[in-house]
Amino acid sequence: CMQSTKSVSSFQKCFTSQDIGLNDNESEEAIVASIRSFAFYGLVVLGNTVASSMSNSNQQESDAPPQISMKGLRAKIYTLAMDLWRSFGPDWLFYDSHAPSSSKLNNEFWWFRSKNTENQLGLTWPLCTLVQLVAGDLRLNLGRWVTIVEDGNTPSQDNEYVCSEIESCATVILETVQLMTSLADDEGEGIASGVWVPEALLHIRKSLEDALNSSVQYLNSFSGDQDETRNEVSDQAINVGRICCMLIGTIASELEVEDLLISPSIDERNMQLTKEAETSCFASALSAGMLLCNAVGEKNVTNAERLETSEPLCCLLPCIMSVIACSSSNERVETAVSSLNDSVAYVMSQFLHRLGVRWNHLDRWSQIDESFTILSIAGLSLLIIEELVTSSAPREGYQELVPPLNLWKEALSKDVEDALEEHVDKTLQQVGNCLIILKTYR
Repeated sequence: CMQSTKSVSSFQKCFTSQDIGLNDNESEEAIVASIRSFAFYGLVVLGNTVASSMSNSNQQESDAPPQISMKGLRAKIYTLAMDLWRSFGPDWLFYDSHAPSSSKLNNEFWWFRSKNTENQLGLTWPLCTLVQLVAGDLRLNLGRWVTIVEDGNTPSQDNEYVCSEIESCATVILETVQLMTSLADDEGEGIASGVWVPEALLHIRKSLEDALNSSVQYLNSFSGDQDETRNEVSDQAINVGRICCMLIGTIASELEVEDLLISPSIDERNMQLTKEAETSCFASALSAGMLLCNAVGEKNVTNAERLETSEPLCCLLPCIMSVIACSSSNERVETAVSSLNDSVAYVMSQFLHRLGVRWNHLDRWSQIDESFTILSIAGLSLLIIEELVTSSAPREGYQELVPPLNLWKEALSKDVEDALEEHVDKTLQQVGNCLIILKTYR
């Protein structure tokens, strides 16, 4: 199964009613329980063996018992768990701790228990445990990657294992954010049904905040003395930075941005910040992320891939909008936001220019979906520009926004498919509003 994680159906076929000795009515539930047990056995036992085997690597070969290579196994296990999640939904990770103790499933298929945890988190405690494990592994591997970069980032197989684990952890975290968003959109149905208790929701939130803080700390570690936008930076380093930007943009947009902007510390146990740095911790990470995403976008300017793939800045736009919109909340928030204004103006001018070039080269008659995507992203970008200029003092740097706006004004005057006309007119109106505001502030 570990060698064929892409084929969930073949994994499911391993658990037939004949193999596990159950009748047809019980086979489906037994399959789910077996999958759950296998995944957690892999995470908790096999995954932890990685650390054990690495710590004993200095032993002589004659003293070490023969074993399979464990490097990269955690990433494979997380990938398998994610494939199962997407195929079966998250319900296979729920566990009824109140089922009768005589139940075959409880006795034969579920070995991993904790009475205190199951009482606090209800049915979802296995899923909460998975997300907590992932957030912890993300933090550890980002720390390992910082060490790799500081040591010269020499290409090696170990580097690939670390990057693979970071990527697999991020995938689980992003899927968890989507799950939490869907629960909110369901108007509390999952909570009302008793599946999600308040303690479980707080547990998930804490894990997501942990992942967010790890990403912020990573970007801050390079925002001062190291420029990750240089051409000689490896693709692996750029990809790790892109993943952190994606996590920040996705998680932060679901949290209270004002609290993030004035958070006194990334991790009060491990990091001490001065009063002057308190308000800039999240803001400086966001600034570093924007500059990194912009550099990646410039590098991919001739890339024919879809917009979301070639422009990682797209994932940060909702977060940037939330930050700019709360600039007048209080003095500390305003100070943090004002430190971002120049970076936002520069990055948005570059990004809007690239969007305009992409729009001009797009076949708007056949690529309707991509056209809608570009117009939607451009619309959000224009909202950010409008909010930025009207909510802060006039700055000379804001005039660099005029050329890309004029580019869009000209590009939107060309004929398009009928289905796009309404969206084009709306975007053109936004462009006109931004130009008027910039002329007024000049």
